[in-house]
Amino acid sequence: MFKPGFILSTDAHIAAAIHERTTITAWIEGKLTEDSGMIESQNEATVKINGVNYVKAECEFRVK
Repeated sequence: MFKPGFILSTDAHIAAAIHERTTITAWIEGKLTEDSGMIESQNEATVKINGVNYVKAECEFRVK
């Protein structure tokens, strides 16, 4: 569904990535974090990847 590098910028994008089991990467302040994988869940404020919660307002999530 998504092309590599696509930025998941909305809750709907994140929900679609969860549904499609899309591998993503998490970025904080333009730097790649150690975590990449499938999104386990999301809520209003966070996205969970590999058991780690990332604050949506502080991160960018990109399709790998």
